[in-house]
Amino acid sequence: MTLPADKFSAQSIWDYVDGKKRAAEAAERAEAAARRAEQEKLREAFEAREIAPDALDRIATLVRRAVDAGEKEALVMRFPSEWLPDQGRSITSHDPAWRERLSGFPKRAYDFYERELAPRGFQIKVQILDWPGGIPGDVGWFITWKRPEED
Repeated sequence: MTLPADKFSAQSIWDYVDGKKRAAEAAERAEAAARRAEQEKLREAFEAREIAPDALDRIATLVRRAVDAGEKEALVMRFPSEWLPDQGRSITSHDPAWRERLSGFPKRAYDFYERELAPRGFQIKVQILDWPGGIPGDVGWFITWKRPEED
């Protein structure tokens, strides 16, 4: 802060402090807008995504690693619950019709599961993985495998 002696006053100091505060708030708003724009680009790319031709091979590799680690499930997809049409409410409420609300890539992923994985004896488990600030955060999709006698 440079103030010549003829402009030096308590008011000039308060004006300077207020100006810094307004500049910081403007920078924060701009940063938040940039984050929102980036999140929207990610969401659009996620929604437009298609099932990769080698998806079954990738899932098989992931499952093999999980089995070798002694697991009975493998996380195959994770994304923000706000990207779902109902922000994940049907998942948190254990609505049996949750899959009917899917659209975009999650719908294609579920259709892939029904077409390729369910006939092979795999199950799907979908749950909210975290609760930042008490609201649903990321959704996790797990492929599980259990023996029929474990039901």
